[in-house]
Amino acid sequence: MAISKEKRELVYNKYNGKCAYCGYEITYSKMQVDHIQPVFRKSTQEEISGYNRVKGTNDIDNLNPSCGSCNSSKSTFTIEQWRHELSLKVGRIRKTSSSFRISERFGMVMESNKDIMFHFENNIKI
Repeated sequence: MAISKEKRELVYNKYNGKCAYCGYEITYSKMQVDHIQPVFRKSTQEEISGYNRVKGTNDIDNLNPSCGSCNSSKSTFTIEQWRHELSLKVGRIRKTSSSFRISERFGMVMESNKDIMFHFENNIKI
């Protein structure tokens, strides 16, 4: 089901034109609408029940403004599943990217080990 222009505008304004996850400023035309609880468009509720999941809705409370990178990365993860996946990225990049390892050795990048906090967790909705 398509999301109306009016609802897209409400979603865009939830975090003052910023991605709800990384806080990156996005234009209305570049914003992607993320379903906090995924809708699993091509699956029935019966099909996803085996994974202990529930289909999300197009209700405004289930929609967040997102940049393309975050929306793609989050995919059908729940917020906590995605937070966990993000926490594994540095180790994966270190293992597979010699450029990362070189950059790390020269002090160009550093692992922080800080908790992953999303923009929406640090800001109040309008």
